[in-house]
Order: sequence, then structure tokens, then C-alpha cells
Amino acid sequence: MKKITRLPAHGGEYEINEYGKDSIKLDFSVNLNPLGIPESIATLLKDNTALSEMISHYPTLDHDVIRSHLAEKRNIPKDWILMGNGASEIISIIAESIGSSNLAATDVPYTKALIVEPTFSGYERALSARGIKVLHYELPNTFELTDDIIDYIRENPVDMLFACSPNNPTGQTIAPLLLKKLSDTCKELNTLLIIDECFMGFVKNNHEYSAINSLRDNDHIILIDAFTKLYSMPGIRLGYCICSDTSLIKKLQDLTPEWNISTFSEAMGVAVLSEDAYIRQAQELIEKEKSFLTKELTNLGFTVYPSCAPFILLKIPAGTDSTTIYHSMIKDHGILLRNCSNFHGLDDSYYRIAIRDHEDNLKLIRTLQLVLSSFSGRNKEQ
Repeated sequence: MKKITRLPAHGGEYEINEYGKDSIKLDFSVNLNPLGIPESIATLLKDNTALSEMISHYPTLDHDVIRSHLAEKRNIPKDWILMGNGASEIISIIAESIGSSNLAATDVPYTKALIVEPTFSGYERALSARGIKVLHYELPNTFELTDDIIDYIRENPVDMLFACSPNNPTGQTIAPLLLKKLSDTCKELNTLLIIDECFMGFVKNNHEYSAINSLRDNDHIILIDAFTKLYSMPGIRLGYCICSDTSLIKKLQDLTPEWNISTFSEAMGVAVLSEDAYIRQAQELIEKEKSFLTKELTNLGFTVYPSCAPFILLKIPAGTDSTTIYHSMIKDHGILLRNCSNFHGLDDSYYRIAIRDHEDNLKLIRTLQLVLSSFSGRNKEQ
């Protein structure tokens, strides 16, 4: 499909020079917790003495404190955890480690990786930068991963497989039974299965869907997670991965820069891990507002795809123009949407919108009504 490369590559980005620095009043392009930062972070930010103490000391090299808290929270051994400067650093380190070690061990011209698409572009970026051959497995029109992927990887063996659950931008999780089949098949084929669960915390009863259930019996799985989205703290880069193969964790650790996690980030991470009520409140808000938006957007003529995540993938109504909608929303109304034209397998008719609070979501619907009404007028004239 044709890609509009001039549009931003990630949420939260827009052409400042064209629209002005303060053009965006409502940003629906970034998928953050609609509740904003938790109270524990707000409290810590007000403690000048604690902040000064953090800034004046080097962070620890092993991140022992936050790994201990995470291990208790997720009921796993501490030595299964590697901390990273956001999920992006973890992805890059995995690509570096697996790519280089596989090449040295097998003496083949390249390592192969399979990515389930459409999804986050950071996987391909990290893999390609390290000379790894990237294959793409495109989801069907429903964007639901099916058992067909099992047959595919048997017929097309790869060294590693990247999948996101809930997936960005489609919002769908991998069904638990399929995840078990996929992880077992990857172990059988000696394929490393990398599951990105950065949005899993938003899913009610998420333990049923998480790959963490298979980690004790399968050392061919790496689970990636981050604090970014769930706790609405993208400016504090903090992510991690979990794997029961401690020798692999050690390899990843050896490639990680020293002091990659600041004292500030570690303290923020430890503070928010006790925010259980905050997470439940966010889950309830997202479910309620997702139902509202799905109904209203469908009434406006959008095709809305099912989602378990704090965002919705949609396709614009027939007879409308994507470029006009995108620029009008910014220029005339100060609302930023995430055009999905740079996702593999999608074109500019697809948009991803974040779930915000009801007042903001209502503004979005009313604004879209205004923008779409201009197309109705044009169609009548024609």
C-alpha cells in the first residue's frame, strides 16, 4: 500500500513549523494512561530533598531495588529480569545479542527475524540496523492472529519472532491457547519468541493473556514490558524484559550500557508499582470510554476494530479524504490523530486514536462531525 512518508513516524509528533508550537490542544496520537501520572509520582516530585539526593548519586549497576520489587510483583525470580532505558533499549539489546551470537555460532550470512504486522516500527528498525534479515507476517483483514502462523513458521524457520500483545496499532491480544501453541512451537524450532506486552497492564484479567504464564516451562520466550504507557510517564525512560534463560539475560546485561537507568527513573518505578487502585480505575475508565467512542465513531461511518488496549484502530468513512481530515483536525481544531500510513500493511485511511477522558472524547466526536460534514456538502454539490 502507498505510504505517506511525510506524516509523523510516531505518536506525539507533528510539523511544528507548519502549525506552530502551540497548535495541539488535544493529543489523541499518544497511548498513555488517561488518568495522567499517579499520585505517588506527583508526591515524589514535590520532595526536593529526595530529588536532590537522587541527582547527587550514581545509580546502581544491577538495579537491585527495582528488580526486587518487580520480582515480587510478578512472582518470578529476580535474576530473570533485565532493566532498560525504555522498551526501545531492550529491543535494541535483544537484536544485538541474538543477531551477533547466532551469526557467530552458525556461520550463516544473516540471522532471520519474523515480525507480526502491522505493529510497532521499532522492531524492524533495531533488527535492520544490525544486519538482521526481516520477514513480515501480515495479519488478516480482521487483524486477529490465528493458528496459521504456526504453519508459517514451520515452513519458514526463523531465529526470532516478534509479536505485540495487545498489538499496536490494532489493539488485539493473542488468544491464550494460541500463545501457548506458538510458544511451544518456537521452543521446538529453537526460535526465540519476543512478546511485547507494554499495553498488557490495561487489560482486565491480563494474567490470563500474558506470556508470563509460560516462562517457567519455556526458556525461549522474552517478555518485554515498560512503565511508559501504563503509568503515563513517557519522559521517564523505564522498561524491562523477563526471560527464564538466565544465561541469555546475562548476555543481554553484558551489552547494556553501565548506569543505563537513572536513580530518578528507578525511584519512580518503585513508587508506581504499588498503584493497584490507580490501574483498576484506568481499566474501568478505558472500557467505558472505549464503548462510547466505538458507538459514536461507528455512527459517523468509521470502521472500528475491536481493541483490548487504551486505543482504537479505525478506518475513515468512504467518500472522505485522509489528508484533509488529518490537517483540518490540527489546523482548525488543534486535535492530533495518529495516521497509520507508515505501519506495514496499512495505508493512510487508517487512524489510531487514544482513549482519553469523557470530556476530551466528546470533543473529538463533535469535531469529527464538523470535519466530516464538509465532505457531505461536497458530495451533495457533486
